Amino acid sequence: MGLREDIDILDAKVARLKVEYEQCFLRVIKREPLPLREEVDRMVLFYSNQNITNTSLKFRFNSIISRYNSYKQYWTRVLRAIEDGTYWRKAEGGFEGVAAPVREAGQAARHTPDVEINDVYKRYIEARKACNEPVDGITYEMIASTIEQHRRKIESQYKTKDLELKVYIKDNKARLAISPKKK
Repeated sequence: MGLREDIDILDAKVARLKVEYEQCFLRVIKREPLPLREEVDRMVLFYSNQNITNTSLKFRFNSIISRYNSYKQYWTRVLRAIEDGTYWRKAEGGFEGVAAPVREAGQAARHTPDVEINDVYKRYIEARKACNEPVDGITYEMIASTIEQHRRKIESQYKTKDLELKVYIKDNKARLAISPKKK
């Protein structure tokens, strides 16, 4: 095969890889398409070390590489967001993309900052994974709602707004504790 055909194959594989990642994000396929990605990475590495003298082929190859690198950054960002639980799919009633959770219209503002809740959510998911507990049904909204309910209860019971949020493991189970801060 010639260089032109190999670049055509590389272009087709990058396009196929993009489709497979989108299917992965939409849960059509269950796993990340790593074998195809490794194959594309090998081809890119091989031809990056070759001296391409034809200007048009060199431009086309560099364009494909640029597009592929852009896709890789996007895929990494989305996979990280999926792991963190901050990626919403169109099929789930939201927009597609990485975003911070938003409040519904008319919902009261939270006293606990979203950043702190997000941190607690991440630590709780990590603790559950460390204990081999399932994390499938646990969403950011569930944790935020639980914290908000307990926050109100503790504020009225202890007459304080200074709360402490803790994630810990007890009896090989992840736990979330919300208590008034000690002075």
